[in-house]
Amino acid sequence: MGVHDGLTVLDLSWGISGPMTAMLLADHGAEVTRIERPGGDPFGDLSGYRVWHRGKRSAVLDLTDATDRERFLALAREADVVVESFAPGTTQRLGIDFDTLSALNPRLVYCSITGYGADGPDADRPGLGALVAARTGHQYEVRGTLGTTISRLSGGAGIMPGVEQPETVWNGPDRDGPLFSGTPWVDLGTFYIASVGIAAALRARQVTGRGQRVDASLLQGVMVTTPGAWVKVDDPEVEDFLTWIPDPRTPRGFFRGSDGRWLHNWVPLPEFVINADEAEMQPLPSVPAPKKASYRVTPSPHDMVVLFHFHDQMVETVARHPVADWVRLAAEVGTPLQPVRSPEEALLDPLLVDDGCVVDVPDPEFGVVRQVGRVIDLERHPQPAPRPAPARGQHTDEVRAEADRLIRAGGPVPEAPAGRPLTAPLEGITVLDLGVAVAGPFGTQMLAQLGARVIKVNSLTEKFWYSNHIAQMCNRDKESIALDLKDPAGLAVLKRLVEQADVVQHNMRYAAAQRLGIDYESLKQINPRLVYCHTIGHEQGPREQNPGNDQTGAALGGTSWLDGGLDDGGRPIWSSTSLGDTGNGLLSALGIIEALMDRERTGEGQFLRTSILYAHLLHTSTAWITPDGAHRGARQRPDGEQYGWNALYRLYRTADDWICIAVLGDGAWSALCTALERPDLAADPRFATGSGRAAEDTVLAELLATSFATRTSAEWFAALDGAGVPCEVPDPHFADRLFSGEDPRAAELLSPAFPHRRVGHTQAAGLYFRLSDTPGVLRSGPVWPGEHSRQVLQAAGYTPEEIDKLIASGAVDDTAQAGAQS
Repeated sequence: MGVHDGLTVLDLSWGISGPMTAMLLADHGAEVTRIERPGGDPFGDLSGYRVWHRGKRSAVLDLTDATDRERFLALAREADVVVESFAPGTTQRLGIDFDTLSALNPRLVYCSITGYGADGPDADRPGLGALVAARTGHQYEVRGTLGTTISRLSGGAGIMPGVEQPETVWNGPDRDGPLFSGTPWVDLGTFYIASVGIAAALRARQVTGRGQRVDASLLQGVMVTTPGAWVKVDDPEVEDFLTWIPDPRTPRGFFRGSDGRWLHNWVPLPEFVINADEAEMQPLPSVPAPKKASYRVTPSPHDMVVLFHFHDQMVETVARHPVADWVRLAAEVGTPLQPVRSPEEALLDPLLVDDGCVVDVPDPEFGVVRQVGRVIDLERHPQPAPRPAPARGQHTDEVRAEADRLIRAGGPVPEAPAGRPLTAPLEGITVLDLGVAVAGPFGTQMLAQLGARVIKVNSLTEKFWYSNHIAQMCNRDKESIALDLKDPAGLAVLKRLVEQADVVQHNMRYAAAQRLGIDYESLKQINPRLVYCHTIGHEQGPREQNPGNDQTGAALGGTSWLDGGLDDGGRPIWSSTSLGDTGNGLLSALGIIEALMDRERTGEGQFLRTSILYAHLLHTSTAWITPDGAHRGARQRPDGEQYGWNALYRLYRTADDWICIAVLGDGAWSALCTALERPDLAADPRFATGSGRAAEDTVLAELLATSFATRTSAEWFAALDGAGVPCEVPDPHFADRLFSGEDPRAAELLSPAFPHRRVGHTQAAGLYFRLSDTPGVLRSGPVWPGEHSRQVLQAAGYTPEEIDKLIASGAVDDTAQAGAQS
C-alpha cells in the first residue's frame, strides 16, 4: 500500500513540472486522474509523458462546456489535491480557481504552477522553462560566471582576478554567451517545490482539517537551482568564504579514457590519477583516496591554479587507460570517480534495476518499457509497481459516469473537521540534522523553512567548511550544537536529543552510523516514533560504499551527458545549476513529510532512504528504453554547442546578443514565419508539419540562424513578441537588479540580510514554498558550529553545572562567546 493510498488527485497540468508532481503522488498510491483538453496538449510529444503519466487515468473534458465543467466541479468536490498549470487568470475565467473549489471542498489542496506567479511584473510572460531561464539570466549561471556571481553581487573583485585558464579548460563549449541546458533544471526545481509544498499542505491538513493553496512558479525554480551562486554578503573577501566552484575557468574533472569514453573525478585528485598510472592501475599504497592524499585539492580559490598546473598531465594520463579500469581502481581505493553515461545506459544498468530505482513498466505498444522507478524508499510503504501511462482519453467514459453519479447524489458542501491552528506546516516538529556537505543539510533546511525546529549536530572540526558559501547555502534557519560523538559523553547528549526529536536525518555512510551506535535500529530503541532518513550517493548495492557526490551521480544518471550534448559530439559538463545534492535534499524532505503523515495516522515511525543518483534519474526521466535496447524514447538531443534541444526550442545569436525561442505547435510556427518575414519557410513543404520540421531540424536551425543574425536582440524581441512568438532575451543582470532592490520582487524572493559572524551580513533566496494558510518561516542566517550549544543543552534539560562540565571536557564545543574570527 502506498503512503498516499486513498488520496484522490486531479491533474490539469502539462509540460514537465506538473506531470512529474502528479506522477510522484500516483507512485505513492494516490488515484490520479489527468483531465485533458479537447484541443490536445502542446507538450504531447514529450517522451517523458510515457513516464510522468504512469499510474494515472486520462479523461478528456471541455471545461468551457457547462456540462463538463459541472462534472469537473463534482470531481473536485471529492478530491484531495488539484494540480494545474494554466496561465494566470485562466482558472478564474473557467470558474475552477482556488476560491471557487475551496468553497465546494474546504479540505482541498490546490497547487498552481505558473511561470512567474499569479501576479507581478512578469506574470503575463510565457511560462516555459527555457524562456524563464533566459529572462532571469539562469542560462548564464549554468556554466558559472567569471570571478563568481557572489563576488559581483557583493561588490568584490572576484576570485583570482586576471588569472587565465589553460586553452583546453573551460566549463562548457568553447564559446561565449548563455547555455541552453540539456536538462530542464528550472522545470525540475519547480517540480520539487510543488511536490514538497503539496506534501506540507497535506500534513498541515491532518492538524488543521483544512486545505489551502500552494503556489509554485518557474521563477522559484530558478531560485532553488542557484542557491550556491546567488548570494550577497558584506565582505566577500573574507578568508575561506569564496570558492572556485561557480567559476567557469576551473577544470571540472572530466577526462577521456583510452576507449574514448568520459569519466568524472570530483574533486579532481592529481595524485590519484598520476600515481595510478605509475602503479600500473593497481591499488598500491601510493594510489590515494582524497583523505590520504599528500595534497588534497580544496574548493579554495588558490587551488584553481593547482588544477591548472596538473590538468594537461591528468588528461594525458587518463587517456592511457580505459574508463572501466579507472572506475574499478577508484572504487578499490575510495576515490569519487564514475563513468559519464547516457540516460539510456543508466536505465540498462542491472544494479539500478536490482535496487528498484529503475523499473520495467508494462506498455501497450512495446510490451515493457524501462524507466525511472522508486526514488523515495519508505520502509513501511514499499512503492507498488507502476501501471502504464494511459492513452489520451482512455478513461473519459468512466470518469464522466463517476462525475454524473456525484452530481445526482448532490448534498451539502462538506464541512472541514475542526482542528487546531498551525502557523507553519511542520510547527512542533524537531529534527536532528547529522548531515555533512550539501545533500543532507539542504533537506533539513527545507524542513526548517516549513516550520520545523532543526538542530544541526556539528562535529568539533567543521569551522573551515562552514566558512564557505557552499556550507552556508544549506545551513540557514537552524540551531547548532557541536558534539564529539566518539566521546561517550557527547554521544549521550545526542541520545537525549533523540528522545525528544521527531526526525533524524544524515548522509554519512551507514556503516559509520552503525559504529557510532546512531543507526536506525539503535535509535528507535530510544524513540520508537522516530522518523529516520538516510540519504546516500548512489543506489543501494555494490556501489553504495563508493564515495558519491552530485558530480558522480550526474555522471551515472545521465545529466552530465545531456547538459554536454554528448549525443551530438559535445563534451560533458556539470552544470552549476545542478539539482543532485539539492534534489536529493528535497527528496529527503518530501519523504520525511510523508513519513510524518504516516506517523500521524498510525503512531509509528519508520526508516526511509533517498539518493543523489535517484534524483538524477528523475532529472533524466524524459528517457525510457525497452530492456533489450531496441526501442527508446525520442527525448531531447541537445547539440554539442548547447544552443538548444532543437531548432525551435533554443538560443540564437543576433546581430548584437542572443534571443531564446520556444516555438511549440503549428500556430507558433506560423507566427514565427510572419515575424521573421519569411513566407518561404511557411510555404516550404518540408516544414509544413511538426514531424516534418523535426525531420529537417538541422536545416531549419541553419536557416533560422541566418535570419536571426540580421537584427539586434531588441529588434527581434519586439518583432517576435508582437507576433505572439514565445521568446525572451537572455539577461545576465537579473540577479543584480534583484539583490540591489531595483526589482520589486526582492522582498518576496530574497531573505532578509541576516547577520553572520564572518561575512557581516548575508542575503540569499528566501522562502521556496508558498502556502496560503500555513506559510513557511525564515528565522536566521547560516549557523556557525556550536553557536547554540548551551541553549540546546538547556532546552534538553541539562543544568548549568552539567553544561559547563560537558564543555570543559571537550565533549561539547560552545563558540557562542568566541569572536568573529574564531
